[in-house]
Amino acid sequence: MKKFIIIAVFSGIIIGAKAQKKIDLGIFGGGSYYLGDINQSKQFYSLSYAFGGLYRYNINPRYTIRGSIYYGNLQADDQDFNNQFQQSRDNRFSGTVLDATLQFEFNFMPYSTFGRSGEFATYTTGGVGIAFINTSRLAPTYKLVIPFGVGAKVNLGKKMGIGIEWGFRKMFYDGLDGYENPVDPEYRSFIHNCDWYSIAGISLTYKIYSGLDDCPAYWDEKVIEK
Repeated sequence: MKKFIIIAVFSGIIIGAKAQKKIDLGIFGGGSYYLGDINQSKQFYSLSYAFGGLYRYNINPRYTIRGSIYYGNLQADDQDFNNQFQQSRDNRFSGTVLDATLQFEFNFMPYSTFGRSGEFATYTTGGVGIAFINTSRLAPTYKLVIPFGVGAKVNLGKKMGIGIEWGFRKMFYDGLDGYENPVDPEYRSFIHNCDWYSIAGISLTYKIYSGLDDCPAYWDEKVIEK
């Protein structure tokens, strides 16, 4: 299973690299945080650093395939929450996560990766990935994750772009914080019975495009008008 996921994550990168057109290469910086038995709902709780890189293959103005590798820090402490149960439980953890994902992006409006400066799009994304987890409460392990999120991107020129994204990783594992949900066995919550983590931040991308390979009219009529 692990080998299959790794192959799936990077197969799109290998295929796209042969074309060497309509490609964005980027770096990412931002923050990461955890959701689970300690922090059940507070967004951006104990935000820590995260960084990484991404690769986009722009199929057309609406659809993009993206591969990414992100590294982030996760931590939580029961003492940060003002309720008697968590204060007495006094659980805490800290650690890191390295994930590799393959995601599909859908732009809500047509977006030309080589369009004019200021051209932008909002998008949603989802896919599959694998995470390498190493925390103070857990032996290093690999786990399957389902990544999804929303974002926006804008052209800074014909070669550079910038974007912002808020993404989540749904895990199928409840031991990230070293503590399983102590509720009645009949109660099984999709949200609270498995741990999550989130990564949000800004990306800066460099665009690789060969103008001889495609007709710009297919991508964006505005390019011809210019």
